[in-house]
Amino acid sequence: MHTDLSSLSAASLLAIPEHSPERLFGGSAADIKKAFRLLAMKWHPDRSSEAGAHRVFQHIKGLYDKAGERMAARQGGQLQLAAVDGKAYEINYLRCHRFELGAMYVAGSVVAFVVDLAHADLVERAERALQGLDYASEKMRQQIAPHLPACPFAGAFRTADAWVIVMRKTPDLLLLRDVLDHVGGRLDPRHVAWVVSSLLNLCCYFEYTGLAHNALSLDTCFLSPPDHSVAVLGGWWYAARLGERMAAAPASTLAWAPHGLLDRKRADIRTDLELVRAIGRALLGDIGGSRLERDGAAPQAMIDWLRLPASRSPIDEYRTWRTQVLHDSFGARRFAELPLTQSDIYAVDPR
Repeated sequence: MHTDLSSLSAASLLAIPEHSPERLFGGSAADIKKAFRLLAMKWHPDRSSEAGAHRVFQHIKGLYDKAGERMAARQGGQLQLAAVDGKAYEINYLRCHRFELGAMYVAGSVVAFVVDLAHADLVERAERALQGLDYASEKMRQQIAPHLPACPFAGAFRTADAWVIVMRKTPDLLLLRDVLDHVGGRLDPRHVAWVVSSLLNLCCYFEYTGLAHNALSLDTCFLSPPDHSVAVLGGWWYAARLGERMAAAPASTLAWAPHGLLDRKRADIRTDLELVRAIGRALLGDIGGSRLERDGAAPQAMIDWLRLPASRSPIDEYRTWRTQVLHDSFGARRFAELPLTQSDIYAVDPR
């Protein structure tokens, strides 16, 4: 969260996207309310004489509401679902997050996606994409498969108004969004480094298998602190074969993918590579990247790489990142422990 809210200009406030309220409202519920009160004192149309104050205040209010939704989602609960075939299901979830197609429920050993029936075609795309994944060898399968959803899914069924996809996950896997919220909106750059490394490695695999994920984000990726790895469990609704026409894209992709690629609406691995950079910047506290250097959020070499446009080759990106950027940023490779578990982040018993 910003330390001096009164110094923010109208332009800088309006530049904060609706899907990134943590850039303005972070911390506890009390912190969020305090920040909103301070901003309202300056920007409420009844108090401000600045041109465009009404528009700025409405945007601030929207970000505040989104932050409130995410705060409320931190409370776990029990999801009860009735399938059209008469079967009943219950999931004790730790965290619920709304997304553009429905809602995601994160539990201890599963993650459930409840997708509105209007998007049934995208559910089918996800299944086709995952069924089409292949591996050059058993060694590659062992290295990559644990970081992708298992197919067939742990469960897939229809309710009266939604499709429900249940994917298995190990208890150590923590949603990136939840981790970032837990640490106050900024992760140590040493941990951001291995998150980016893991994602670049997966991009190399995506190119090998001829696929673009198209939705890598804080809300689709899960990290494993003990394994120093990332699993991509969400967002597969948007995956497409390289060169294939994209059926849809989430707001985060529209915000950070190369504009020329999105204009053509064709799947391209450069979209995934740009989204990896956006994740790195977001984990450092500024997805836009303009404040990273000023805030000293990370070593300069790391900041420079995260702000540069992606190349066309995941392999070249991965090689440059591992052999140049990380060396110039941190020197000799060392293991940076992240002592974070499921019980640290979630207050609900993970049954």
